[in-house]
Amino acid sequence: MSTLRTDLSEIKVSLFSFLQHPVERIKHLPTWEWRRIILAQVLITMASGALAGLVHRSVLSIIVGLIQTPVLTLITSFISSLFFYYTFQIFTDKIVDFKALFTAVFFANIPFFIFQVISGFFPPILLVGLAFSALLLIVGFCENFQLPKVFVMRLVGIIYVLFLVTYGLAWWSTVKSTERWHANQTEQAPEVKLGE
Repeated sequence: MSTLRTDLSEIKVSLFSFLQHPVERIKHLPTWEWRRIILAQVLITMASGALAGLVHRSVLSIIVGLIQTPVLTLITSFISSLFFYYTFQIFTDKIVDFKALFTAVFFANIPFFIFQVISGFFPPILLVGLAFSALLLIVGFCENFQLPKVFVMRLVGIIYVLFLVTYGLAWWSTVKSTERWHANQTEQAPEVKLGE
């Protein structure tokens, strides 16, 4: 119990410090055990998922946010950390500490989690959160692992552009399917004549 209390206290202190000075704090990551890193990510993503559900005013969205968001985020964080780990190893001949890399990915994504909450009001705001996360990834990777700045900027820039393209295609697909649905509804509606 005291270990959990210590973990929660340390997470709270580090999170508030990070939110006050994110660019400075991403340069000096805490050296946490796996237990604390995963607990921090689960708690923050549970909170952001539940708050996003609250914005949508849906009990089901809140429940999904509490359960599904942390699981999917953990999986995504591990996969993206593995991607960066092997990319750095192959293209820069540098082996970085995987736990430190995962920690950097987690902290860099905190702005994205925050913007995810308010994306219910204005979905494109997610791209702003993603841009902040991309900036923090660049600073975090270069400062903590002494990786070549130009390479890291290009790598993160390419990933951001891919997200932009994916987001744009998803938006376009949604617009087109909505237009088709409205067109089908108009065509299928029978003509109503009053008095007959």
